[in-house]
Amino acid sequence: MKFNITCKINLLTIIGIVFTSITLNIIFKHHYIIDEMEHAEEQVMAISRLETAHFKHHIEKSEFEIMHEHIKEYLLKIKNISDIRVYDIDGYLLANKDGIKKGKTSDEKLLYAIKTRSMIHRWDGYRFIHIEPIFKKSTPPHIHYHSETEQKTKNGDHVIGFLYIEYNADYLPKYLIKRRNYFIITTAIISLIFIAVSIILSRRLTKPLIQISDASKKVAEGDLSISLPVKSKDELGILALNFNSMIESLKSARAEIENYTKNLEHIINIRTERLNNAIKELQHEKDFIEKLFSTIGATIAVLDRDGKFVKINKAWEDLRGYKEDEIRGRYVWDIMPPDSVHIAKTMFEEMLVYKAPTTFKIKVLTKDGKERIIMTNNAVFTDENGEVTYIIASGIDITEKESLEKYLMESQKLQSIATLVTGLSHNFNNILVGVVGYAGILRAQISLIEHPKKTDIMRYIEIIENSANRASELIKHLMMFSKKQEYQMTELNINNIIDDTYQIISATFPKSISIQTDLQKDIWLIKADKTQIQQALLNMCINAKDAMPEGGILKIETFNMDVTRPEHAMQYPGRYVVIKISDTGHGMDEETKHRIFEPFFTSRSLLTHTGLGLSTAYNIIKNHNGYITVDSIKGKGSTFTIFLPVK
Repeated sequence: MKFNITCKINLLTIIGIVFTSITLNIIFKHHYIIDEMEHAEEQVMAISRLETAHFKHHIEKSEFEIMHEHIKEYLLKIKNISDIRVYDIDGYLLANKDGIKKGKTSDEKLLYAIKTRSMIHRWDGYRFIHIEPIFKKSTPPHIHYHSETEQKTKNGDHVIGFLYIEYNADYLPKYLIKRRNYFIITTAIISLIFIAVSIILSRRLTKPLIQISDASKKVAEGDLSISLPVKSKDELGILALNFNSMIESLKSARAEIENYTKNLEHIINIRTERLNNAIKELQHEKDFIEKLFSTIGATIAVLDRDGKFVKINKAWEDLRGYKEDEIRGRYVWDIMPPDSVHIAKTMFEEMLVYKAPTTFKIKVLTKDGKERIIMTNNAVFTDENGEVTYIIASGIDITEKESLEKYLMESQKLQSIATLVTGLSHNFNNILVGVVGYAGILRAQISLIEHPKKTDIMRYIEIIENSANRASELIKHLMMFSKKQEYQMTELNINNIIDDTYQIISATFPKSISIQTDLQKDIWLIKADKTQIQQALLNMCINAKDAMPEGGILKIETFNMDVTRPEHAMQYPGRYVVIKISDTGHGMDEETKHRIFEPFFTSRSLLTHTGLGLSTAYNIIKNHNGYITVDSIKGKGSTFTIFLPVK
């Protein structure tokens, strides 16, 4: 149902008047309620001040019957006071309208007032309850006001009883209804007068607008012979004059358009023929590209500049299990495992910035949740302004190839380790048995003699035993190097492990090496296997020591890091505990740095170094969901940085 402008103006006026009337009713109702409640409170407070002075003398003389008679007479005399009671300071009733009783009250508010020697008054619906202490002195002590409903005496020793007064305001609803009816009738009469005046004025104002509206409908239907009368010089008269001018302009424009139309029809026929020929050629090229796109063996996906799928070929559908309708509009990293999302986003951002093709390996997910490894080649398409419009991602599935290579490498590593452990573990354990045994004998012999450095010698013996035990543990780790093992994860402070490590290396490393630590005091706790982490740190410190045969500085640092924008392929947003182990040794070249974590790789003699230290440390940190980065300058030293996630 449509309304003209007159109806809309009248409707808005009526709504405004009705809304104003309702609002005024609500405001006056609230005002009346507050006013009456405040009046009732003032009346009760005045009565309480008089009655506490009256009851004080009777309580002191134990004249409870007189109090009972006084309460009965007062309730008959004073309107709306429904109950008056007098209690002693222990909460026992002394007198009320029904007589003299000795029962103890269970009213929580009254018990609170008795306990705190305070004045309390509150509304319960239309019932106002006032409780006030009765003081022994004629003038009550100074009262502190803690809230609107509670007043507490400073010296509760003067209280000899409590006065309870209940005021019944059940008359308020009838009083409000009477007031409301009077106000509704008044506002209704005023509203009707305003509505009648607004209807008359709106009709006079909107009549010229209706004429213009009717004329515009005829013009829209093609009738340009219409003309509006100009009866005034106000805005409506100017509008009518402009409307007539517009009609004249439309007549002239219609004549010109009819002439142009005849010429355009001929030109359009020629252009249409040329366009049809071009469309046929484009369709032929499109069919050729579609066949090539769908039959090629490599997977191809077309992405927009936001990383959303636009189109995929049949090879992509076969590999991933999705149809084009299922995948269109989704982000390419939505169907990747979590450890590939950051890599994909980083490479995608680089293509948007540098507009250069890229090639890299990445893990993806199929529709059934399986992981596949893809070698992807990506090309960038730009518009005439140089802005990236599409990215073409073609790929080859190398999952089987990667699995085979990984299996061969793992097999070779395990075979090498097994050979090494078989040849060394038995003899090395025999040597350790001798070290531990003779250390025990030495401890027993030293304990029987007196020597000025006996304490230091015993500490050295303990270091020998602990080192031998750790060596034994290392043999066990060598034997389990190629096996999956469960770590004993506990919550720990990495600084404590570094302190233990410092005690070991400071006692065993050459004095030409200065060992320094810089540990953050409020380091975050991590969940890790203490033994494994300490083994990794020892391996890396030993590697640093071996890099400084002439001596130098070995520095260990710890600090917290909150990563919001990852800067490394293995890094994810979150909190990390970072350990830096730096040395001033001979450093590494790029080739050595790339192979430093390979098992059995060493730049030193294989007679003294197995090449397992850093690879073991790397595996331990990796199994804790962390990673290690290496910075090194040939001739100046190296820095190993360990990142351990905070759980």
